[in-house]
Amino acid sequence: MKTETLQGIGLNDEQIRSVMAEFGNEINPLKQSKATAEQERDSLKTQLDEVNGQLAEAQKKAEKGSDLQNQLKDLQKQFDESKANADKQLQATKKDYEISAALSQAGAKNEKAVKALLDTEKVNFDDNGKLIGLSEQLEAVKKDNDFLFAETKDGGSGKPNITPAGNPNPNGGNGTKALADYSYQELSALKADSPSQYQALVGGDK
Repeated sequence: MKTETLQGIGLNDEQIRSVMAEFGNEINPLKQSKATAEQERDSLKTQLDEVNGQLAEAQKKAEKGSDLQNQLKDLQKQFDESKANADKQLQATKKDYEISAALSQAGAKNEKAVKALLDTEKVNFDDNGKLIGLSEQLEAVKKDNDFLFAETKDGGSGKPNITPAGNPNPNGGNGTKALADYSYQELSALKADSPSQYQALVGGDK
């Protein structure tokens, strides 16, 4: 998200800072998850390289029927098992990261609570590396447990649910979100579909 983009939809500097701060709060956990996945990947690669090096050394010295031949077989088995485990762990880490990103995009308020309602064993990657088996489950969870998700639609119409500024209960009783709670896409949609509500939200007449 760029400052110029938010300026383009009519936000002032204070509103832009608020939106950018909230955007940072949402994206930083995903960046951390990605960094953790990369660290795990590098660690597993190092382990595989060490076993592979031992295997290559044994292959040079091995002779049929000797003790080294048996060592070669053991190292080959160890390498195959290590590689299989590494591939499995990397796949699981990648899937967990992708699921977390999808939940964040869907507006999940509590990732752990929503994930507990999903059957992640049915979520996998297709041949193109695209996550499958999640969107259908997520829609069902969202339908039955809408309180676990941030309110972004009005009656299923696909438009942001927004109350003009000045009306919300200060205690948050009516569920109205602040400006910083809206994504760039929601603000753009609101400006196009309901200019008066957009102006009421950002404040002032344009």
